[in-house]
Amino acid sequence: MKNLIFSFVCFWVLGGMAQAQLSPAEIKTLKANINSATANLTSLESTFIQIKHLDFMENDVKSSGKLYYKSKSKIRWEYTSPFHYYVIFNNDKMFVNDNGKKKETEVSSSKLLKDLSKIMLGTVNGSAVLDETKFKINYSKSGTDFLAKMIPTDKTYKKYIQQIDLTFDGKTYLLKKIKTTEPSLDYTLIEFSNQKKNAAVSEDKFAFK
Repeated sequence: MKNLIFSFVCFWVLGGMAQAQLSPAEIKTLKANINSATANLTSLESTFIQIKHLDFMENDVKSSGKLYYKSKSKIRWEYTSPFHYYVIFNNDKMFVNDNGKKKETEVSSSKLLKDLSKIMLGTVNGSAVLDETKFKINYSKSGTDFLAKMIPTDKTYKKYIQQIDLTFDGKTYLLKKIKTTEPSLDYTLIEFSNQKKNAAVSEDKFAFK
């Protein structure tokens, strides 16, 4: 379960463009812009494509789905192709439905789950995921987008993650891509599209059923 949740939390920019390191002043401005962009974010709906690279497999595993976010503490990751699977974080609970196989867990029961919940929500609210108490972060710019390369310093995270790379859209300052690289060098890449800020998202999306 831990590996599974981590696998869709993190990602990396496939950079073909030159990356310019940000100065301290530019980093401060970037963080302010991200905070401003997400300060009035009450909900979000987005489609995504995920690529899972496993070294022992000849072809990458591709899947797609939708993300729903609401009210600062509710998020739903729903995979629709090639299989149906979803994870919901709703306040202090995590709910998993794997093609009818259901599991409900108290997030407060585990420090790791608390951190996972924070990361999952941080995929929407980018300011929350830039945790410099558990990661060493290098900031740069590629084209019009901003990149944050996160190296874990927390020993628990190091077991599962070698590096997290975040791409922020240079216009909306919402997360555009995430890549998580594991210690084995396997990685998961997610790219968001059709992001609808403050869209009408039904409470049913976060119900445990």
